[in-house]
Amino acid sequence: MMQFREGDIKRIIHACEYYRSIIRSQDGDLAKKYDRVLDHLHDYQSEMECPDCWDPESSCEVHA
Repeated sequence: MMQFREGDIKRIIHACEYYRSIIRSQDGDLAKKYDRVLDHLHDYQSEMECPDCWDPESSCEVHA
């Protein structure tokens, strides 16, 4: 299973939001598909847990 780090997810979300904002006026159906992708990404982001994370700045693999 592929896993992303928190920073990776933030960058992917930002890229999708940016592209969706551009395409929204040109293709409403494609914008809706991006809305769905963003929903999935936000769900994935909220599912990322780090119960043993005491130092998210340096030692955590999820937050790195």
